[in-house]
Amino acid sequence: MGSRFSRRVHLLAVRGSRIPLNSGAAEQRSVSPINGPGNRNKEAVWRRRILQFSSLLVVFLLFFNSSAGSSAEQDPTVHLASGSVRGKFGGTFAVFQGIPYAAPPVGALRWKEPQPVATWTGVRDATKPGSACVQDVAGVGHFMAPLAAAYGAPFEIQPVSSSEDCLYLNVWLPEWPSKTGRLPVMVWLHGGSNRVGNGAETTYNGTSLVSHGVIVVTINYRLGVMGFFSHRELTNESAHHSSGNYGLLDQIAALLWVKQNIASFGGDPGNVTLFGESAGSIDAMTLITSPLSNGLFRRVIAESGPAFGLGPARTIAEAQKVGDAVAMATGGTSTSALENLRKLPAVEVVKLDERVVKAQFRGFPTSAAITEGWFLPQSPERAFALGQIQKVDLLVGLNGREVSAFRVGAAAAAKTAGKPENSGGPGEVIETMAAAVHPLYGSWTDVALSVYIAKMIVHRDAAIDQASNDMLLACPVGAEAALTTAAGQHAFIYRFDRSVPGQGEATLGAFHSIEIPYVFNAFQDHSWTWLPTSETDLKLSRTIETYWTNFAKNGDPNSPGLATWPFWTYASEPYLEFNQNGDAIPQQSFSPIFCHLSPDRLKQQLSIEPAQKEQPKKRSN
Repeated sequence: MGSRFSRRVHLLAVRGSRIPLNSGAAEQRSVSPINGPGNRNKEAVWRRRILQFSSLLVVFLLFFNSSAGSSAEQDPTVHLASGSVRGKFGGTFAVFQGIPYAAPPVGALRWKEPQPVATWTGVRDATKPGSACVQDVAGVGHFMAPLAAAYGAPFEIQPVSSSEDCLYLNVWLPEWPSKTGRLPVMVWLHGGSNRVGNGAETTYNGTSLVSHGVIVVTINYRLGVMGFFSHRELTNESAHHSSGNYGLLDQIAALLWVKQNIASFGGDPGNVTLFGESAGSIDAMTLITSPLSNGLFRRVIAESGPAFGLGPARTIAEAQKVGDAVAMATGGTSTSALENLRKLPAVEVVKLDERVVKAQFRGFPTSAAITEGWFLPQSPERAFALGQIQKVDLLVGLNGREVSAFRVGAAAAAKTAGKPENSGGPGEVIETMAAAVHPLYGSWTDVALSVYIAKMIVHRDAAIDQASNDMLLACPVGAEAALTTAAGQHAFIYRFDRSVPGQGEATLGAFHSIEIPYVFNAFQDHSWTWLPTSETDLKLSRTIETYWTNFAKNGDPNSPGLATWPFWTYASEPYLEFNQNGDAIPQQSFSPIFCHLSPDRLKQQLSIEPAQKEQPKKRSN
């Protein structure tokens, strides 16, 4: 192409030198009294200079225009079944943002399983992220601000622009075009209680991870009432007689998109690792138990979010009771409650749902998965116990003081409101805790609670954090590893105990979500610049990224130069501790007191058919 361009410029320049500037003017000069021989020589010199300038100008303009077109042509472009997309370079890597993986779930598609994306002609711009899914304008800001305040740092909440038209994903590549063949793929599910967050948050910039030789995909999925609303009319109109798991079905659709399209980006559709944090972790572990996810991923990395052990699984009957109450509060002229709801703007539906749930179903997990017979034929814990899960390897873990973040956040919210939120008395809190942990602790539940309560009386906040960590996270995480191993796969457990020195360290410790900037090397992102990190944290980030990407490549996090991370066995319960010094230290005896992780006991405990569960209690204010 370069030689053709040079020949074209040369021909135009030569032809330009042969064209008279103005033949009429030349004729006039021949009869002019001032057009003597000396003047004609000067004019000839100026003509040559003007012609030379004109030729150079033509060359410059051609070069400029060709360079502009060449740059556009050289931008990374991928041809998909739905149409072509053009991304952008960022140094040595490439990124494509805002690629639709399903049709916008608007209008009649609100509360429908995701539909195929419409094809387009031409080349679609993929240099900017798509809209976040409907959520509070503060996004994750309400969670982050109290954490920064604990460290004495200001935190500016950046408003989130959200829309129902939000089913987009982003692809980060280590190079373009790929020179190393099919690369391992890591698909990220963001956290946020399935109510806030999005895959395009700058914290989830994949640049650092892809430098380890993987492709990173981050996705949006429907949240809150737009993603987890169940109603009888929705169930009846569904071909699967199902409703409520739309956000999780979005995740399935995104994984199907990856399977069908990632090879065009240089990725291996047969080597996909699903990884997520908090709600994203819970969702990833839940997807392991869904028959719809068969063949869509080979591994899961689950950070601070087990699929069971946090409370009883929701049934479709329970979820529909909430949906009925929301529909009754809607009003409208149609005899169809669903039609009335679909006519409302999304922001009004969100407000209505929040008002009804707060008044009548306080404490009911309205943004959690629903056991409805299609996406989830049975509860996740029962699927794990019966071995009816996808055959995938697992890397799973938790942070040292997960609950501290929620405790500090609740105190900040109460201070803002001027009064503490009515969360029930101590007796109700203990009853709720007992119901949540009983499936795993069984007959040891009362004994375990008594021991932890005694510690809380003496040590207060730190003991509350420890009890919650042990019973609601560590024991379920261990159970997931034990049952994954019993199903014939490998599981690796970690515990993140690095707390960042500073004003908030004593209050927060290794709080919920603190591992995220280590996974993405995101310490310079707005969400984390308030954290007074040091070289210790940068070193630990490099270590964690290497373990995570090793696991994504071949199912084994180990490689030369790293501390050996043994896979789970019941005999020694090994795990890897990321300690206060930023080192990775192999440890044993993971399970907390009274948490028994024998696979046989877990199978017996968790496979029992649940009795008729108590319906969500309605409360009057």
